[in-house]
Amino acid sequence: MAALNCANLSPENGTQKLDIAKRYLDEHCPLDNGSHTEVAHYVVYFNHLLAFFTDGRHCGLQAPKQFVALCGHRDDPSALLLKKADGLHIEIAFNRCGETGKNDAAHIDDIQVETALSTLENKAEPQLKRLWMSFLTGVQHTLCDTNSDKSFTGKNGDDYQFNL
Repeated sequence: MAALNCANLSPENGTQKLDIAKRYLDEHCPLDNGSHTEVAHYVVYFNHLLAFFTDGRHCGLQAPKQFVALCGHRDDPSALLLKKADGLHIEIAFNRCGETGKNDAAHIDDIQVETALSTLENKAEPQLKRLWMSFLTGVQHTLCDTNSDKSFTGKNGDDYQFNL
């Protein structure tokens, strides 16, 4: 997986790591025109994700239904949640003051990908957990489906529910 390979890069290469993560976005959640590597700003407009480029162009996702939720304001989200064809998520986190975000045109501070795994904490009741992996830090963390520390607003305005 690209996230694992990216985690092996040195910390000085934050820009290089972010470029790899954006190419991952291009592969799994492509834009109608252009590349995530060229985006200067993302906004949510009438339940659609729009990407704006420095030259004034803008476009949406090739598959608009891949955008499922956000954190923050629609004009300036703090995070976006996309859903890949396999049903797993990609989170794009923004932070203008973050170590990576302050140097990125779109202020992307991290991109995390979700993988699902099943653990047998109790043989009678297996629990599904989520493993989130960061492209930039390589850090992995898990969270239980029933006790999520990630909360998003769905594009329709309702709380977004993670379903495995």
